[in-house]
Amino acid sequence: MRGSGAGGNALLGNAVVGLAFIGNAFALSCTPPTRYEQPSALRGYEILITRRDSLGQGIADGLERRGFRVRRWVRGGGRPAAYLLTFTFREVEPPAVTWLHLRLADTRTGAIVAAVSAPLDSLGATTLERARAIVDSLAASPVLGRQISPP
Repeated sequence: MRGSGAGGNALLGNAVVGLAFIGNAFALSCTPPTRYEQPSALRGYEILITRRDSLGQGIADGLERRGFRVRRWVRGGGRPAAYLLTFTFREVEPPAVTWLHLRLADTRTGAIVAAVSAPLDSLGATTLERARAIVDSLAASPVLGRQISPP
């Protein structure tokens, strides 16, 4: 004899609620017990540079020589990290300058913690010279203790 189906819906509802409870409990168990505090200086971060090209490697080597902690692979947990993001932009209007933009973003909040922007040809003729100029700019940056808000 077939029932009205109300019992089946209740059973399904209980199963969904149970799975939701277990999922939320798992997610909450993975969160840190304290509030995340951003470091007050760039040196408080591990700099994450995953670029494998000569510019990325030159920047990583230069930052390490300056005493910064540099990681070359992604891993969870641990110290606060700032991800290196670089991109170029070419102006359309003459003289059509190509700009190199570099951003260091906090991997937990996405906040930009350091930035360098310069015309590509002003950084030097070789990749090594460009990497050195970028590292010099980051190390001498007056905003090391302040967060840069996006425009």
